[in-house]
Amino acid sequence: MSLARWFTLAFAVALVGVVVWTWRDVAVKPKSPVSKVTIGRHDGVYFSDGAKASDALALGRALQECGYFTDKGAVVMLSRGEEGSIVSFVLGAGAWDDPKAIAALEQIGRVIAPSIGGYPVVLHLVDATWMGHKSLLVGKLMVGAHDAIYYFGGATEGNAVELGGALRKMGYLADTGSTVAIWKDGETALGFVVTEGVWARQDAVNGFERLAREVAPSVGGLPVRMRLLSGAMEIKDEVEVR
Repeated sequence: MSLARWFTLAFAVALVGVVVWTWRDVAVKPKSPVSKVTIGRHDGVYFSDGAKASDALALGRALQECGYFTDKGAVVMLSRGEEGSIVSFVLGAGAWDDPKAIAALEQIGRVIAPSIGGYPVVLHLVDATWMGHKSLLVGKLMVGAHDAIYYFGGATEGNAVELGGALRKMGYLADTGSTVAIWKDGETALGFVVTEGVWARQDAVNGFERLAREVAPSVGGLPVRMRLLSGAMEIKDEVEVR
């Protein structure tokens, strides 16, 4: 299954019960001076503060490919800030507190980043009046030429650097294409992308628990949540490590 197709299906599951506002539902336009490009017939990307029409078009196409834009009138806004590109998603009331919606949007941020200049990307979760309710940071650090650490939520590039150093000392990151993730949002979680079925093997789960325990001091100490992730970074298993 292609990554784009996987995300289309993931949204169908992850956003069940979460209202994503369409333009026909939204009564107001962004207050700041903005321009807009239309994607398909009904979806749209507003852009301002240094973003260009070409940037908005590239973002719109990426949102189509990952299944967020489905030509039903959804809108986002793209701007530029000190931390990087900023994409504002208009969500229904309370969606910004839904863990499944947050996880899905973080992965959307990971997929769209290359289309808007790379990492980091800041996601603003706003309501129908464009009032902000939560911001999510999506970043990526390369360790060597091939290993990668993604950092989400309140995690910083500095956290990723420290984690990368600890994982290299442990021999886990050996520049062979491994992918790791770190989240900080009230608690710390470490995610390891593994091959299909590894999460079903107790010996493997135990091994990753030990690894998470060993590197925990680099990310603030215990407790941490250890997550085993699929190739599409879907959480397949999660264990609290104390």
